[in-house]
Amino acid sequence: MSGARANLLGAQGARELIAFLEGGGDRTIELRPDPGARARLIRLTRPTDQDTTDHPTGPTRGDATAGQDTTTERASGRLLDRHVFELAPDPRRPVRAAPPAVPPDAVVLTNASGYAAQFAAGRGDGASAHVRVIVDATDPRLRAARWSQPVEDLLDLHERTFMKAKECAPHLDGGSFVVSVVGGVTEAGVPLPFTGLFTGLVKSLALEFPGADVLATVHQDVPLDEVLATVSAELGARRLIPVTYHAGGLRLTPRAVPTPAPPSEVPPLGPDTLVVAAGGARGIGAPILEALAARHRPRLVVLGSSELPDEAGEELDRSAFIRAQVRQGASVPEANARFDRLGEARQVRRTLAGLERLCGPGRVRYLRCDLRDGAAVERALAAVDGPIDLLLNIAGTNRASGVAAKSVADFRTVRDLKVRAYLNLKEATRGREPRLWCNFGSFIGLTGQRGETDYGAANDFLTTSAMNASGEFTIGWTLWRDIGLGATPLMRDFLEGSGEFTPTPTEEGVEHFMAELAAAPDAPVTVFFGDKERAAIRAAVPEFLEFSAEAQAQTRPLPYIDRVLRRDGAELVAERTFSMDRDGYLDLHQVRGYPTLPGTFVPELAAQAAVALVPGRVPVVFEDLRLESFLRIYRADRPEVKRLTARLLRADERESVVAVQVLGDVVAPNGVTVARDRVHFSVTVRLRDAPVPGPAWTHWDEHGSRPLRDPYHVPGSEVLLREVFASTTGTRTHPLGRRGRLALDAPALRRWFPDLLVPSVTLDGLVRVAVLERVAGRWTPVAIPRSIRRIDLYGGHTDLTLAALTEPVELYVTPVDLDLEDPEPDNRAIAVASSGEVLLQVKDIIGAVVGYVDQETGEYVDRERFDREERP
Repeated sequence: MSGARANLLGAQGARELIAFLEGGGDRTIELRPDPGARARLIRLTRPTDQDTTDHPTGPTRGDATAGQDTTTERASGRLLDRHVFELAPDPRRPVRAAPPAVPPDAVVLTNASGYAAQFAAGRGDGASAHVRVIVDATDPRLRAARWSQPVEDLLDLHERTFMKAKECAPHLDGGSFVVSVVGGVTEAGVPLPFTGLFTGLVKSLALEFPGADVLATVHQDVPLDEVLATVSAELGARRLIPVTYHAGGLRLTPRAVPTPAPPSEVPPLGPDTLVVAAGGARGIGAPILEALAARHRPRLVVLGSSELPDEAGEELDRSAFIRAQVRQGASVPEANARFDRLGEARQVRRTLAGLERLCGPGRVRYLRCDLRDGAAVERALAAVDGPIDLLLNIAGTNRASGVAAKSVADFRTVRDLKVRAYLNLKEATRGREPRLWCNFGSFIGLTGQRGETDYGAANDFLTTSAMNASGEFTIGWTLWRDIGLGATPLMRDFLEGSGEFTPTPTEEGVEHFMAELAAAPDAPVTVFFGDKERAAIRAAVPEFLEFSAEAQAQTRPLPYIDRVLRRDGAELVAERTFSMDRDGYLDLHQVRGYPTLPGTFVPELAAQAAVALVPGRVPVVFEDLRLESFLRIYRADRPEVKRLTARLLRADERESVVAVQVLGDVVAPNGVTVARDRVHFSVTVRLRDAPVPGPAWTHWDEHGSRPLRDPYHVPGSEVLLREVFASTTGTRTHPLGRRGRLALDAPALRRWFPDLLVPSVTLDGLVRVAVLERVAGRWTPVAIPRSIRRIDLYGGHTDLTLAALTEPVELYVTPVDLDLEDPEPDNRAIAVASSGEVLLQVKDIIGAVVGYVDQETGEYVDRERFDREERP
């Protein structure tokens, strides 16, 4: 037929793709499911020289070495390295004059009427070279990954943002596209869950529009004027990736720090445990479920959308199947799709049968449900008995294409299978939260990727969600070589030709997963990539890898030592500058209204100085801690420089003993120097070759307990602690003494204190339990510590390892008649694991009472008024 287009059945587009892979020019593939149906266009383009130099980051062709196979077998034989995702300070470096935040011809989208009112009417209509999206994420309901109307509104804005990018795509060269998320990050620098939807979208947009200035700025709940001022400054600054966070007075940039998984000898699962997999009977989930079944034989429940055949059946011939279907009236594309669905269902059936052989008869269930349907997920999980020990959130799909070609329906399908499925699983497990929760994410969530605005957004959402949850972690995978999307012959040829991806061997991928599971929740987000990805990133933004590697500069980070002024075998003098820019947590610990270093952080300063002097040993005991004067920040623009001195008193095969002092000039609020080289703190540190195991303790029962509010969290208190320092719960008196329970904020700890050697926040909470008593009927004292005779650390724990424990840590203080101001104290405070192992012990605290809090009204009265009986 003249002018007719050849129909290659299931191989439509193959000629164009093969020509492109063989080095031909750009190609457009036209696919039509049926004659007369609307065509779907797929455009294949090669990056230009400008692409490799101007766009912010992401896998792309770079210099000549980027296209070569530079992958090397490491000593472990593995091709991929583990990286921990984190936000790190990255001071702004202007490179050009800052342009207006919102040009006069910009299109503005927002989900907040208050923001919309500040811009001219109609600013959200039409196409423009400049787009601004202002996301209001300040609603408290958006702080948790749970369904609510603000979440639906946010998803709608997310979709509108994609549609606006699609509409404006022809105009963006030389323009700009900026998304600002207000209320998307905490003061401690932890992104809130839904922030990732927009940052992930922007990362991929930046790669698709290298000629435009594309970025996302993420802010605390601050005024719009401050947001716009930041946007203007960022448009004039150098950026490693197109996303910056602004929290606690810091500019933060995401990075991926090379970090091996910590070893673990404790099996995370066993025959009595229950694993629920949302997806995973096909693709990369199948070998992981098989490995779990082989090693641990848990009960398994698999959720999936496939309707299973009665039996796996024999392999079918595609051609014969299609001919039979066509004879029954189906079109060739319809027959192809049916064949694929039947093959997938049979593969699921085979996977389930194999799992049951490993786990045992009746120990594997398959529940059919659409994970995007909340009611279906609720029904499915309601049919699952018992507590869930591990939930694997594996499901996902991919329909890669550029913004201009991608349909809204495809965008929604890819995004929702991860985002809506995640939220539906969260709702269905409310009140029966899994002990561990693992999301299968993607490397693309870190870097973005052309054609992956939907997939990148969904995976970055899994990143930020895990950073806000307890016992949850997200693994960012690359494509696997032997299974899933990366295993198809055409994709395998494409990957080998691009030289930009390291296909993961199945055995290695399984090993990485098992290591992450054993370490969980060591890090909320990890990303795996190898030499090819590094070469691609280095070609785009060489500084990004250097920025990520900075965290490895010290084998043992010592954040309270800026520089060593003098060191020999017996003495060390170091310097540390305290400022609100880097030590914003001090504002969360105020004494008389001023940001103040907690006295219980002195052991941390001493430990770091001692370890710098005696590397290779660990601190286990602190003796004769004396707190002589406060270390405060009186003004945000006036940093405080302190000196740490460490002097080796003695050393033998068993231990090293180091005396530490912290000194500095004492400056009054008005700037007058009161004293020079005054001793703030002093303590003696004992170090050994390994942590000391803890003794045993018998837990108290609850008989006779009486709840008391913590006086350090009451507004108006002379000593006011907030957020990360609100580290206890269930504070109460007891016939044997005082008690409470540890309640650490893991995301805040990771932000403020990722590298401490001592469980300093735990120590602070434990010492505070000592004040719990009633004076004059209803008053509880507020005290500050002055000295501690001895602190024992057991088991090598830090605040982060304690926060990761799945069972509670109890806090006890004795005796019942403890007097903090007794000059000859005889008291004891301990933190105890659920097993009865003592984790931390403090002996003989002396404090000074500065006021009292009314247990009934919460009113604070200073000591002088209290002693004069001037009480309400």
